[in-house]
Parts: sequence; C-alpha cells; structure tokens
Amino acid sequence: MCGIDDSLPDNYYCAVRKDLIDLVPPGFRSVLEIGCGEGNNAAYLREKGATYIAGIELSCRHGEIAATRMDEIFIGSVEEDLPNWLLNREFDLVICGDVIEHLIDPWRTLERLRNVIPSSGYLVASIPNIRHYSVVKELVLRGRFQYVSSGLLDRTHLRFFTKREIIELLDNSQYKIINWSHSPISRRDSLISRITFGRFDGFLTYQYYVLAQKK
Repeated sequence: MCGIDDSLPDNYYCAVRKDLIDLVPPGFRSVLEIGCGEGNNAAYLREKGATYIAGIELSCRHGEIAATRMDEIFIGSVEEDLPNWLLNREFDLVICGDVIEHLIDPWRTLERLRNVIPSSGYLVASIPNIRHYSVVKELVLRGRFQYVSSGLLDRTHLRFFTKREIIELLDNSQYKIINWSHSPISRRDSLISRITFGRFDGFLTYQYYVLAQKK
C-alpha cells in the first residue's frame, strides 16, 4: 500500500489546517493525525500545547517528510493493521482532515479509533458536502457526475456525505457531536444565506467541520 497516493497533487499533503484545529478546545497534549501529509500541522499543534504528535500517512514520500516534523509516523493505511506503539496509546485529539471520504469502511475505522481516544478526548474531522450546489447543478441540469483530480468529486473519494449522513456516520460509530463549523463561504453565498434565513445553507456549504467525543 505504501506510496499508492504519490501520484496525487502535492497540495493534498501540504495544507496547514488551522481552521479545523481551532475548533478543538485547548488542553490537548497528545495528537494523532490521520492522513498527516508532510506533517505541516505539527508546528501549529505544538503552538496550541501538543507535546506528542503521531501521524498516519499513506504516501511514502510525504510520510518521510512528516517524520522529520512529528514524533512518530506510521506509513500505510489507517484501515490496515496498525502498529502496537499506536494501538497501546491514548490520544487527546485525533484529526481526520479530508480523510473519511477516502476510506473503504469509514464506519469500522471510526469505531477502531475510539479505542485510542479517552473519554475526555476529541475527534475532529473535515468532510466534503456532496449536496453543494456545484454538484447538484451539474447533476440535475446537465446529467453530469464527473470525477476530477481534486475537490468535491475527487477521483479518490470512495464515500459521499451530506450533513445528515455525517450525523448518522458518527452516531452509528458511537460518537456524540460537540460542535459544527464549515469552510468559509463567499460574500455572495453569505448574502444568499441571510436572505433565505439559512434555509439553503446545505447547498452553500462546501465542507463541514465536526468536533465529536465518544459516547
């Protein structure tokens, strides 16, 4: 499995997700980031108080870079058998930034991750919204559902979610949702949201951010 994603654009691996991390209450010390890319979140996580940061990354090339920035790295899939050093720890925070939609069985994976999260710990995730108007427009008006190299219809996405499906995914995996947020919307879309009293926000939201704890 190592290196299977090395053909993907480099922007898959380089983002710093302050927008997602800022959803988490302060106080976390140990962090596990699924799909950590090149480990560029590590510096910001340490600024926020993290003292131990581990990562799981599918790409060998980018995972080796992450190993220079994080405390420990497992290069492979989170859906594989994980090493004992990871399974025998607890993490105050588990990050799944743009990961869940790539998994074969996200339900089972989230259930397994519960074992490394203490009752006071958090799971934070960003998940694309397939209900976004750009997808609906192409599907309804043009009959197109065309995969592309990145974005909502990324060719490597195996699962698709709306807000309702995200709620069901977490509930069925025995998590309780603590907080919601979403990616920034344009000034035009913000105006539409205000005019329509939020009734069409499900079509305007590109990506949801969700903070959860174990039930």
